[in-house]
Amino acid sequence: MHKLFRWGFAGYKTKYIKSDLMAALVVTAIAIPESLGFAVIVGLPPVTGLYSALFAPMVFGVLAHTKRLVIGADSATAALVASGALLVAQAGSPEYANAIGLLGLLTAGVLLLMGVSGLGFLADLISRPVLVGFLAGVGVQLMTHKLPEMLGLSASGSLWQHVVAVAQGLTAVNGMTVTISVLVVGIVVITRRTRIPGELIGLLAAVGFALVFQVGDYGVQFVGALPQGLPQFVHPSLSAGDVVTLLPAALSIAIVILAQSSAVIRSQANEHDEKVRLNQDLMALGVANAVSALTRGFAVNGSPPRTLAADMAGARSQLVNIIMGVIIGILLLFGGELFRSMPSAALAAIVFMIGLHLIRFSELRYLWRTHKTEFLVAMVALVGTALFGVRQGVLIAVVVSLMERLSRQYHPKDAVLLRDGALSDWAIERLDPHHRHTSRPHGLLVYSFDGSLFFENINYFVARLKRAIEAASEPVHYVVVDAGAIDNIDYTAVENLKMLVRQLSSDGIRLGFAHVSPALRQQFDNYGVVGLVGKDNIFPTLNAAIKARPDSRRSSLEMIQRLKLPAESYVVIGGAVLEALDLRQTHDVDVVVSDNVYREYRDEHHWQEYVQDNGKKILSHNGYNLMHTWMGKNLKYLKKSAFVVDGISLMSVDDLIDAKRRLGRKKDISDIALLTDYRHTQSTSGKR
Repeated sequence: MHKLFRWGFAGYKTKYIKSDLMAALVVTAIAIPESLGFAVIVGLPPVTGLYSALFAPMVFGVLAHTKRLVIGADSATAALVASGALLVAQAGSPEYANAIGLLGLLTAGVLLLMGVSGLGFLADLISRPVLVGFLAGVGVQLMTHKLPEMLGLSASGSLWQHVVAVAQGLTAVNGMTVTISVLVVGIVVITRRTRIPGELIGLLAAVGFALVFQVGDYGVQFVGALPQGLPQFVHPSLSAGDVVTLLPAALSIAIVILAQSSAVIRSQANEHDEKVRLNQDLMALGVANAVSALTRGFAVNGSPPRTLAADMAGARSQLVNIIMGVIIGILLLFGGELFRSMPSAALAAIVFMIGLHLIRFSELRYLWRTHKTEFLVAMVALVGTALFGVRQGVLIAVVVSLMERLSRQYHPKDAVLLRDGALSDWAIERLDPHHRHTSRPHGLLVYSFDGSLFFENINYFVARLKRAIEAASEPVHYVVVDAGAIDNIDYTAVENLKMLVRQLSSDGIRLGFAHVSPALRQQFDNYGVVGLVGKDNIFPTLNAAIKARPDSRRSSLEMIQRLKLPAESYVVIGGAVLEALDLRQTHDVDVVVSDNVYREYRDEHHWQEYVQDNGKKILSHNGYNLMHTWMGKNLKYLKKSAFVVDGISLMSVDDLIDAKRRLGRKKDISDIALLTDYRHTQSTSGKR
């Protein structure tokens, strides 16, 4: 038993119990209304959503390696479960419930097989734009299918049939049902950016409204009391025909679980400097799905919003999943009557908002601004899923991912890093992350190609390199190819490369390669490339090809001064504070800024905006990182205790130590020691 608990609870301390308990309460408040809504999506009684949040999270908490992932019923997988079960049974029938149980066991089997076989890497086969488009398509489907119920109308069939039903029934809407729907949606929207569990508050408000105004007299439908007690163990009946029919749907569900859960696991592991054992977590998800299927639940998945909520509440371990399951069990034993007066429209509104949340508008806007091709890929996945259903949407998403990959291999990204003595911004970072000024020898051209060289793209490589040389305003005598992204080369590419070397040589231009890996160097040796270009023209790094001159490094304070920000509009955070206190150096400067400053540098200065997996936005440019908040603290909060060094506003040492403790990475522990010593020195000397 000790071995089972050693992963998710490694290094656990009793002082963490309080924070885990608080995180579990927050997560449960979110999970209850969402789970009820997901059950509605699946087409099962609402109580089955709670069954899915009962034993499965407990089992996952015991078996998982990740300390952070919170699991439960999920919108994308719920839609896939419903579409899969409809292949063999009619919704609402006993056969339908059996099909969902069988589908859950098949999904569990696929996940276990992936974990045992080490197939966690399959998560990387679906690109982020495709996943964003697929989830947005699921969101559109959920919203259109629940809109009639929010208006008190009846509808069935495809997306278009639901749209037509709403358009034709606008004169027959139930006013009281609409009022309840608007009430729930309004509460969820208002509380979206707070830590208040808006979905739970919305359901409670709907129940209160229904009791006060006796809405049943106006034709409003109710969920009804939930069955009291824990779910009984069930064993889905098996038939070869059903297994064959449901297996593709199970594979689709497993792929979505793999893609979404792995993204959250990796994001949390990076945030807290923890190791990732994805295959082990896949097996834990497989067992959890089997347990859910055998206890009248349905597919469970890693939940990004619940995981983020737990992390913000201070979660330290998988005890959060276990406590959540216990609370759900208590609710099932003693709280079933609480749902008797819950309007069905309230649950429909919750599902509608879940669908809206799945449409990541900020990421779609970001793709539109930065990469039109990937935006188009996302839209293909979105439209395909919305129009043809989630099962077909998964297939479309996978096909689009493969097509996008082939397109990237055929025409990879490339860039001129140095030409006419001018370095690109990205090249400066790549050449030497410690310094912003490097030597720029004239007559040298550095070209980067982001892909291996094969028969399908070698002509493109040669043409692009020649075009870069022709575009130089000064004579080019030496070309260095940054081969950092080139890890393989075939015979056709080598022959074309040899021809290129000869052509350049005839023009008085030498060709060299930098960032050559040992494996690529071996291929160069085998194919005779080294002998052709000369071993003196093969470099392990760009710094070896272009001598860096580290004589004018910018300090963090100088970097902030160059921005000329109003004193009230920013606070410097993180490593730059330690550098300002002469404790250690840092390469980048992180700053919490006002909304106006953020918009100015995003819209007028065109700094690059990045959206993290948890939804946080950061502007990054040449060593600067601007953000609205850090570790949940906004500018107003940080300003209260900030102090000034050389006219620069810095976050307080106490706040920084607290943030470093919450992060808990190795480098944070080292920083805490430096800051603690600094604070002690200042207190003994009578200074700040």
